[in-house]
Amino acid sequence: MAKILLVSYVRELVEGSEKVLRAAGYDVTLAMTYADALQAATEQAFDVAVLGYTVPEGERNEMAVAIKQTNPGTQIIIFYFSSVGNTEHADVLIQTTASAEDLLRAVEYVVRSRDRSRTG
Repeated sequence: MAKILLVSYVRELVEGSEKVLRAAGYDVTLAMTYADALQAATEQAFDVAVLGYTVPEGERNEMAVAIKQTNPGTQIIIFYFSSVGNTEHADVLIQTTASAEDLLRAVEYVVRSRDRSRTG
């Protein structure tokens, strides 16, 4: 199953999403800081990186670019709160009001899209 990098600076806010993704069979790595996210991305390739809305708006693109430079095939999902600014490098945007199940559907969508593009 696909490898997911789940980035959030507040663990309690992603525990539900982490649980739902793991239950669906995904291999989930949780990063709690910018440095943790970049270290994880250099240590292994991820199919999807989910940048939680606790990632400051000013860091969204910077983190997305850094992850994609390390793992060009990584698809980026960004949660946004009130502003969609600094999300240009997202493959999918999702509102913070979305449920863990909504995130699961978004992950499944980008994984299927990636798999289709690999097979032609």
